Amino acid sequence: MKLLAVMLMCLLLAACGGSGSDQISGTDGNVHIPEPANGTVRVLVTTQGPVADAILYAAQFTLRLPAGVSVPTDADGAVADGVVAPAIGGSYVGAAVVTPSSTASGPVLAVNIANPVGMTVGPLVAFTCTTAAVAAPTAESFTLDAFSARNASGAAISDITSRLSLQTK
Repeated sequence: MKLLAVMLMCLLLAACGGSGSDQISGTDGNVHIPEPANGTVRVLVTTQGPVADAILYAAQFTLRLPAGVSVPTDADGAVADGVVAPAIGGSYVGAAVVTPSSTASGPVLAVNIANPVGMTVGPLVAFTCTTAAVAAPTAESFTLDAFSARNASGAAISDITSRLSLQTK
C-alpha cells in the first residue's frame, strides 16, 4: 500500500511543471500587454464573431499607420523580429511594409496570420510601432482595411470582423 501511495505521489509530481518547450509563443489570448516605452505605441488587432467561441484559421488585412509612426524593417521590407506578436501561441504571422503612394500618411503593413489548429475570436496580433510625433497618435489615426477571416478550407468568413485598439504611454 505504501508503495502504491509513493508511486501515485511521484506521478502527480512528475505531471506538474512546465511543458519543456523553449519556444516563444504569443500571449494565448491574454490581453495583459506591458505598457509601451516612451516613443512607442502598441496596436492590438482583435476579432469578434457571432458567438464568443467562433473559430478562424487565418486572417489577412492591411494596417495603415499615420504619419510619424513607423515600424523597424529589414533590407527586404519585412517587419523586423519582435515588432509583431501573435496573441495565440502556435500562430504564424507575416508582415511586410508596403510603401504608401503619398507622404501624407505613414507606411502600410500587409499582414497575414494563420494557425493550423484554429483560433477563437478575440485578441489576434499586436504591433509595437515607433512614433516620432510629439503628440501620441489616436486609434482613429490608424486604418485597418481589407480584413478577411478564413476557415480551415480557406473560404472567407463574413461573420468575423476586426477591431483595432491602441496603447500608448
